[in-house]
Amino acid sequence: MTAPVFPDVDRPDSGLALVTPLYVGTPGIQRAVADAVLAEWTAAPRPGGLLSQSCYVSVCGENVWTYEQWTGLDAYRASGRLYERPATLRGIGEDGADIERSSPIAFRLYRSNLYDGTEGVPTRIVVPAFDVDGRAAQRGLIDALLDGPLAEGPPGLFAAHFHYSLDGSRVLNYAEFTDDQAHMDFLAGPKAAAATRLTAETPGVRGIGGKRYILHGSVGTAPLAG
Repeated sequence: MTAPVFPDVDRPDSGLALVTPLYVGTPGIQRAVADAVLAEWTAAPRPGGLLSQSCYVSVCGENVWTYEQWTGLDAYRASGRLYERPATLRGIGEDGADIERSSPIAFRLYRSNLYDGTEGVPTRIVVPAFDVDGRAAQRGLIDALLDGPLAEGPPGLFAAHFHYSLDGSRVLNYAEFTDDQAHMDFLAGPKAAAATRLTAETPGVRGIGGKRYILHGSVGTAPLAG
């Protein structure tokens, strides 16, 4: 079986990222949900402007997280999906219960730091998010982090891709790591402590955490350069 390919997050033709977090509860249900999502993507006609779809499963076994790249909001609107109610994954939960999907959150990539010196390819992503009070706070937080504690990457970190939500309420960091240990080492180090302190001291910003994920499958992606 061909290994799934990570998306090229900072590809220049991507103007919109749709993120859908889903809590499923257990590893068995997690795999069933992720397989169902991939089967749905593969079977459905691909609308114009849809560049890639990636489905991740959390290391803890409780979550599924999807990331879609589109050329822009106009293409997403033209597809008609913006106006659809989130679909239900039927009969997958405990005792055959349905799992309700949440609505996707629309983001745009704002800035990425790509770090030299890390060999290999990413096998984990970490997606910490922040609630923020407005668009100015979104960009201010991202600039402060990427020009400050995250200006240089620790060992094992390939990239930090910071997104802002179109509604002005959230910031998302799509961070690519070599493995679980690299992320745990980062959390125990000074850069993570400085980033946490900066976030806590910035008015209008509230960190809401982020889990480690493994790529379960992808549609429409191409191998990363390098």
